[in-house]
Amino acid sequence: MTINNNVIHNSQKGQVRTIMIYDIPAAWSHDAILEHLKSWGQVLEISFKTQHKYQSVWTKMTLKPTTDMDFVMRTWQQKLGDGLVRWYPGHWKLRERKARERFQVKFSLPEDWKSNLLAFSYHENQSFEHILSHELKGRAFIHLKVHGKHQLIAYFEMHEHLLRCMEFSHHWKPTISTPPTKKIPPKSNKDKKTYSQQSKGKNLGKSLSSSTCSRNKSNTQQKTDDMRPLLLKLLNLLV
Repeated sequence: MTINNNVIHNSQKGQVRTIMIYDIPAAWSHDAILEHLKSWGQVLEISFKTQHKYQSVWTKMTLKPTTDMDFVMRTWQQKLGDGLVRWYPGHWKLRERKARERFQVKFSLPEDWKSNLLAFSYHENQSFEHILSHELKGRAFIHLKVHGKHQLIAYFEMHEHLLRCMEFSHHWKPTISTPPTKKIPPKSNKDKKTYSQQSKGKNLGKSLSSSTCSRNKSNTQQKTDDMRPLLLKLLNLLV
């Protein structure tokens, strides 16, 4: 969707970016998203895709200088509305975006985690998210509610940062989480039958080829045997 009044001034052309955004609540309307994105800059084009509880957004924007600096520095998340969302360069493929989910830790949070004192003073008077992002080098976070239980997933750039997080003395239980992977479906009976027929065809081809070679060798040997008497007579005449 192209937005009206999307004129770009010459001084802003260097700040035009294409961005893929994750973790936007599905309950947000398109108008609400556009309104929140004004804090980042001017939207030129945008498209939406809802996936269960969240929606992803692809957009072309003229970013404000401070937001553009964050984007150029490849930060993994950005504040949008009253929450945090993950963002990626718009030209990245799914494989590149998924690579950022390789190292992740899941925390089980209490029901009152937002108002819990530990959220604000988790360690040495520092908030939980401050400890995760600064002390433990977490690059992005998402809050989930699964089967009525609150969870936080923290994403790390390096395996050593993940291990450091796991070794830290936590008040809220962390577990190493792995991103979902696609399961390879088992072969159906039809596929097995086709494979079996192909194998038989290959074996039959090999047998025919072997038989043909043997026949050719036999014919050559027979011709050689027939020529021997004639050669002997010629030798006798020469002597």
